[in-house]
Amino acid sequence: MKSMRVALCALLTALIPGLTVVGDTLPADKVSRVQTGMTVGGALLGLGIAGATAFSLVPDGTALADRLLVAIPVAGVAGAAGAFVGRWIADTALKLRPSRLYSPLLGVGLGLIGGAVIGGIGFALSVGIAVPTVDAPPGYWGRDFTYPQAVGMGFVAGAFWGGLIGIPVGAIAVPIISIYLGF
Repeated sequence: MKSMRVALCALLTALIPGLTVVGDTLPADKVSRVQTGMTVGGALLGLGIAGATAFSLVPDGTALADRLLVAIPVAGVAGAAGAFVGRWIADTALKLRPSRLYSPLLGVGLGLIGGAVIGGIGFALSVGIAVPTVDAPPGYWGRDFTYPQAVGMGFVAGAFWGGLIGIPVGAIAVPIISIYLGF
């Protein structure tokens, strides 16, 4: 009996994203605005935060060309990741249709996951580019990490801080979507 209950719960949980919503349909123009706004907003946040982080990662006194060598590719990749994450958050919120009471909780979770993805990708790429290309004094990058260890630590640190930043962003964005679409 208990295993059947667990199997049924697992099946229903797996089917939730594919279930259609019964009732009124959402206005196409509002859905398009939400998807576009979240895509652009996610791209701008990823671009700005990861670009600034990559720019400030290198030691003081480093030439501007070396700073830009790290910051430009990181900002581009993090901007693209932010666009994908923003669209994913919008699509998930549109699919789940959270109530005004539930939307901050959903936003916290989605923001945490999305921020961790953007931060992990952006900071790992920053470290991956900066360590071999930027001249830094001995010990600047921390203990004697090997290159794969440094990139891995960059991913973990970026995922942590990105997730931490994503929590309030998601907690604000998803309720705005919920109020705008009248869930």
